[in-house]
Amino acid sequence: MLLAVGGQGLLEEKLRSFFRSAIDEVIDTARSGRFFFSDLEKTEKTYLGTKFEILLRDWLQVPRGLRLDLLIGGREVDVKSTTIGHGWMIPPEAIDQFCILLRVNEQDAKCAVGLVCARVDYLSVGDNRDAKKTITAANRAHIWWLVQDFAYTRNFWSVVSAEDRNEIMALKGGTQRLAVLFERYQEIAISRVQIAAVAQQDDFMKRIRRNGGARDILAPKGIAILYSETDRALMHQLGLQFGFREFLSVRAKSDDDYHALKAAGHID
Repeated sequence: MLLAVGGQGLLEEKLRSFFRSAIDEVIDTARSGRFFFSDLEKTEKTYLGTKFEILLRDWLQVPRGLRLDLLIGGREVDVKSTTIGHGWMIPPEAIDQFCILLRVNEQDAKCAVGLVCARVDYLSVGDNRDAKKTITAANRAHIWWLVQDFAYTRNFWSVVSAEDRNEIMALKGGTQRLAVLFERYQEIAISRVQIAAVAQQDDFMKRIRRNGGARDILAPKGIAILYSETDRALMHQLGLQFGFREFLSVRAKSDDDYHALKAAGHID
């Protein structure tokens, strides 16, 4: 799997945004007015497992299997996820098959990704009403963890005070809302989904760009708005942490930073 995703470094970079973007899309702040995982209905939290599976299939560029979720190298692989500890439910069709295990703790913004062959000996004796079993505590030692307790991008609104959130969202115009947001909260990665929610406009990218966007407001102040899909190398050069399709703002901390940001046209 590490080879499929481009190695450990790229895996970790992608994971920072993988769970964030999936959860943010289900929260759907722009249309629902909700901000947090805790705002979701029970059915939506259940659906997240399917969302993770769909995004993982796209990430790995593999098709769906005939019986299980993925077909990787000619082998059927199931995807199991949990947001409540170690409660992966293994269905009968996945027994003795390889499973990708996902664990998400939205409160701490920590995740884990592991691989296991769901052998009968590893599973609980009792079934639930769907004949699903769980991996017993003693047999979790057989899970090969790619990452454990890995920090993914935190829900942006969890680091913003309610007062700031209300003030920002009350401002008129997506450009102004984004400019204030990026000026107040620098070096904090923000998902593309959340940016769209703040802008509240279909053409939200226009509200960030030069030629009338938030960058025109912040560049004279020495604040750059960077985007991982176009500024990845520069963001790495500046030592920033981010995931795919994420934005963050930054102010130069050294002469080298200043010259790099200015040369890229991000500050005046």
